[in-house]
Amino acid sequence: MATIAAGERPNKYFVLFIVALGTVLSSYVSSSLDIALSNIMNTFGFTMDTVTWVLLSYLIPYGATLPIMGKLGDQFGRKKMYVSGLVVFTFATMMVGLSWSSVSVIIFRVVQGLGAAMFFPNAMTLVADAFPANERGQAMGMWAALAASGAVLGPTIGGYIVEYLNWRMLFNSIVPISAIGIVLAVTVLRESETSNTTAKIDYWGGLMLVSSLSSLIIALNRGAKEGWTSFYIVSLFTVMVLSMLAFIYIESRIDDPLVDLGLFKNATFTAANIVGFLTFMALNGGLFLIPFFLRNILAYTPIHAGLSLFPLVGAMILLAPIGGKLADKAGGRTPTVLGMSILSLALYSFHTMTADTAYPFIAIRLVLMGIGLALTMSPLSNAAMSTLPKEKSGVGSGVFNLFKNVGGSVGIAILGTLLDERQIFHNQILSSYIENSSTTALQAIAGIQSGYVQNGMQSDHAYAAALAVLKGIVAKQAAVMAYSDVFQIAALLASCGVIAAMLIRNTAKKDPGTLPKEDKGPVPEPIH
Repeated sequence: MATIAAGERPNKYFVLFIVALGTVLSSYVSSSLDIALSNIMNTFGFTMDTVTWVLLSYLIPYGATLPIMGKLGDQFGRKKMYVSGLVVFTFATMMVGLSWSSVSVIIFRVVQGLGAAMFFPNAMTLVADAFPANERGQAMGMWAALAASGAVLGPTIGGYIVEYLNWRMLFNSIVPISAIGIVLAVTVLRESETSNTTAKIDYWGGLMLVSSLSSLIIALNRGAKEGWTSFYIVSLFTVMVLSMLAFIYIESRIDDPLVDLGLFKNATFTAANIVGFLTFMALNGGLFLIPFFLRNILAYTPIHAGLSLFPLVGAMILLAPIGGKLADKAGGRTPTVLGMSILSLALYSFHTMTADTAYPFIAIRLVLMGIGLALTMSPLSNAAMSTLPKEKSGVGSGVFNLFKNVGGSVGIAILGTLLDERQIFHNQILSSYIENSSTTALQAIAGIQSGYVQNGMQSDHAYAAALAVLKGIVAKQAAVMAYSDVFQIAALLASCGVIAAMLIRNTAKKDPGTLPKEDKGPVPEPIH
């Protein structure tokens, strides 16, 4: 394939296609992984509290290094960072599919997250550079829509691959497509004209941020098992606090900070970040729980579970423009409060699900969840950015995305750990009725035993089989009760977001004719 001659501009839509390819693949892998977690769990012997690290090992490095990777693009060039990130992402994706142990899965997921962080912020700039100022808003919208399509394809195509092929093919199958994307990016994309070789990178601030967030997530995930007062957990919290204090100290004293702490003097920006944190905390936690419930409690197949999630993603994508229009008419606070309220109710409604819940009732809950997210995402982004001066919009966007990703990681860590804890708690209580030979337990065992005896099984063998069946029923009921508890906690987190959203100040509507054509506002980040 011939490369683009020096000074020649490649076709803008071809650039859009190439750049969107990487983000589509990233969203696809992230959304389809929820369906494959049960299979990965069985392959490598993960437990419910440790399998969360298959997700967290991607989200932590991805979220924490996004601001650094954007600045590295300023220093070394956007194309170089995009191509390098796509190469790292492709290699890591292939190695996840070839993983031989639980440790190797987590290590390569970390590398995969770093690769995604390298290409994602630079992809946005490459698209903006390819289009004239009066077309950038539309181009960024198209890019965001294409990226979101990966989230739609993940559960459907990914579910099919997991059920009929193998979970490893989920990763290996995209390697050839990603390789084509690398070749196209190298030969077609033009290096950004805004490269700044003198840009200063706050490496120490980034290191302290990663150290603090990693320590926090590990402590939250392992606290219940290790003991909250154990030396290990106390040490992690100590490292978290010291690293965060060092981060704040560094950021407040350098000229080019990774996070501009002065932004938080803006009450609306601070409130929007809190809402974003809580939204993604509840959202990512819920998206972690729902596929496990569908597969482990309702015994859905991978493809069935994948297709079952479509109402959520479909409602969110179809109704997202309504959230933007409501924000234009009523400001950011009203649709955000409304969206978070609906999200809270949707998450709370999941706690009534049982092992006999029919799918139509689940679909209604998923649609409500999608509506809540659709009414929240765009207005929240606009509320976070609209009160900032234009020269701070880039830094503000990085901080806002950082809060969302950290919230998502914390949500998975906390809710995954709580699910494991509550299942053990309920199982112990219900099992005590069997161990104490309660009247109800004895009657249940006798009834099951009688059925086995009638089928020709010896009485003592029938009793053992009946006892095993009853213990299985108890374990499943304990799991249902644990999911009920954790969905209520997720709803509580989202309801706290409603309170924070009320602090958002609606900005005065500006005359569109007075705005620069290129100022189209922030583009919502695809969900990872």
